[in-house]
Amino acid sequence: MKNFERNGNEYKMKPQLGTYVPLVAIFSIMAIVGFVKMPESSFKWWMLGIVVILMISLLRAYFIIDMDRREMRVRKGLFGKEVTFPLESIQGFTIHKLKQYGFITVSVSLLARYRNENGKEKKAQLAQSYFTKPIQRIYDEIEEIIGEG
Repeated sequence: MKNFERNGNEYKMKPQLGTYVPLVAIFSIMAIVGFVKMPESSFKWWMLGIVVILMISLLRAYFIIDMDRREMRVRKGLFGKEVTFPLESIQGFTIHKLKQYGFITVSVSLLARYRNENGKEKKAQLAQSYFTKPIQRIYDEIEEIIGEG
């Protein structure tokens, strides 16, 4: 498995750096330019602050498939709360492409559709990328993990 690390019957997705690396690089370069070209401006501190927020967001995010408890646990983003749902409540998965101007793919997300304890249909974002192929690989691995259990 390329995208997941196994620890007993728990599978944890490795950090998905595809979205964060370009953003951290761009804001880091902008901070360096701010230190060199505008040393008296507060611009550089804003850019460093954004880099720190992006790094904290990356470190807080996780996606775990626990086969002992037969559940998935997901947390995305800086202020995202943990979403936990049983594997039995999963209605299916959706690969969602966000396009700009109808033809430029801006983001590709893998969503899990499930029913909560009240029977209401909910969605949880499991992974995000700029391209479909990595998302398809993650989806295939999830299907393999769930299929084994």
